Amino acid sequence: MPKLILWGRTWMVGTDDFVFPGIRGFVINCAIAVWIPLIFNLGSDDCGQGVKEYLWASFALHCTNAVLCLALAFTSGRGGILQTSKRKMVPTLLITICISTLVVLGVTVWGLLELLRHDACNDHPEDRHWLMGTAIVQVTLVTCTLCVMVLDYNCSNDVLDPAECEGNLDEYNSMWKTRCKRAFCFVKDADENLFEEIAKVMAGIFSGLDFVVSDIAAGMALLHAYQIAVIKKAQKNANLRTDEGKAKGHPSISLSHEARPIKELSDQAENDLLILHQFSGYFMGAYGWPLHIYANPMSWMGKLCGSCCKGLPSRDVVHDDNCCKCNSAAWMAETKADKENLLYSSWVSKIDRPAFYICVDHDANAVILGIRGTLAPEDYLTDANAGVMPFGEGLVEGGQCHKGIGLAARGVRRAAEGLLAEAFTKYPEYRLIILGHSLGAGTAALLSIELKSKYPNLLGLAYSPPGGLMNKVLRDHSQGYILALGFGKDIVPRASINTVRNFRDRMLETFAHSETPKCKILGCCCFSSDTKEKAWFNLEQAEERMREPYNETRNQIEAYLRSIQTICEPTVQLYPPSRYIHIMRVGKQGSTEILHPISMNVEDLMDEGILASTSMVFDHFPHTVMRAINKVVDPNKRYPLNGFGMPSTYVNPLKTSFTPNAVQAE
Repeated sequence: MPKLILWGRTWMVGTDDFVFPGIRGFVINCAIAVWIPLIFNLGSDDCGQGVKEYLWASFALHCTNAVLCLALAFTSGRGGILQTSKRKMVPTLLITICISTLVVLGVTVWGLLELLRHDACNDHPEDRHWLMGTAIVQVTLVTCTLCVMVLDYNCSNDVLDPAECEGNLDEYNSMWKTRCKRAFCFVKDADENLFEEIAKVMAGIFSGLDFVVSDIAAGMALLHAYQIAVIKKAQKNANLRTDEGKAKGHPSISLSHEARPIKELSDQAENDLLILHQFSGYFMGAYGWPLHIYANPMSWMGKLCGSCCKGLPSRDVVHDDNCCKCNSAAWMAETKADKENLLYSSWVSKIDRPAFYICVDHDANAVILGIRGTLAPEDYLTDANAGVMPFGEGLVEGGQCHKGIGLAARGVRRAAEGLLAEAFTKYPEYRLIILGHSLGAGTAALLSIELKSKYPNLLGLAYSPPGGLMNKVLRDHSQGYILALGFGKDIVPRASINTVRNFRDRMLETFAHSETPKCKILGCCCFSSDTKEKAWFNLEQAEERMREPYNETRNQIEAYLRSIQTICEPTVQLYPPSRYIHIMRVGKQGSTEILHPISMNVEDLMDEGILASTSMVFDHFPHTVMRAINKVVDPNKRYPLNGFGMPSTYVNPLKTSFTPNAVQAE
């Protein structure tokens, strides 16, 4: 960070991204430079003067390239992510290496022409073969280098200074609209208005960010280390953690930095958890065969064949399934239901209408409307349409929700309303349950709000619902009939436009706190386990840096954050449903992971924001959530965490200001 500027253009790499490529180039050029003298010893003197000159020229050029690549690696590894002044020689070195590489290409072509002469190496055919192989390897390496340069070329040249925008996001909107249209060019039903809406959201979040991919990876690593450091400090201050990292009062448990003081579930919350567990197979079944195979890699074939042996639903019920009805078979395997229980299913998503099914559960006396989460490209467009729209008109005043999911809820309602009426004609005494996971959870929650007046006994079940789903008005209105559940550090229930912006700002601030080179951060991520926190982020050093009267990188970030606020429009704070059960990782006892359910205030969840972690994505996977529910549903099988209660001194450090001074004051 920032992006490399070379030949008057921005590139998709930074000046600190050339450490490992430089080392790789040094090794390759050294290997070729060592290999060429071996050819001389094999009798290349008899292959003609032209071949001899080619070999000497190649030897000299590869030695020169090896030195240049080593200098590039050394220079690129200097300074922290924002300390670009220490890497100002990188563009010059890159230009020199590019020129040298083109010279190598020219010399190699000349050498190949010499080798193709009929009188070259006629007396030594084996030497001719070795020389030809060496020349071909050289051409291949140079071609690969040029291809990498083409891939790193930034066609849009899209770095804009937010201070120069003067509140105008038109350029950003146009750029993001073009990107979205390219990414989803194969989606037939997408229109210009949808891309414009998505472009506005993306421009508001990423406007002016001079990021490359490796900056994001390093920033998440730094932020992860920061969050671990301050949480561990808070746990210790709250008398939850010992100096050895064990849970206070439970020396056999290695405490997770995700753990917080536990307030036992109320009787109502325990009943909510039982209900969520009872119907959890239905949200798994909504994903069909792709998730079933992923979650059961060793046994999926037997389970699908078992469903087929029982008989599959008829074509009148199943729509848009494949010829083998694999989605229907997977649904039966996950829900343990008979084919007669499935009343309708549509397995293909459309824009503003995710895939869904309707079935009946006679044991629970319920008609179930299950909505699939994000799986198809159309679903990603629905997720990305994260603006705000009015919702619940005529039911609740002032309701607002995620625009894409609100439109999806209305799309499912149009498609399913007649089918539901037909189902309740057959089963008038049953209750309606609307459920889903991820996008399906958000759609189910909003659809529950719209259908509540028509079906008074309706119950909505939202598994890992989106965080930016509904405003406070809808959240409070739906508290009595929508249950929600999340697990671990799952990013989706924590994600809204506001929390994503906050995550962006915190990641930028970690750059100002750390002088650790990016190569060291990423190297420790990949190759080290016990020195991660020391390499990524040192809390004491960060506090000392923030106490300095003048800090160039900190002032650079603060100026950027002030300027970006002028072009980012304020947004409505959205939440997940309020009756929210969070399954928390307490720690590990040996190799056994200890989980515990807690009732969580969704305002606290959104204040805490997105937690940088390798598990932030995996904790969202449906089968991961399913396994977590199965582990904690029975209170008698939970690990007894006596004494791990809620002390009055505990303050969640991630709800406070992101400065080491705030941590120190805690």
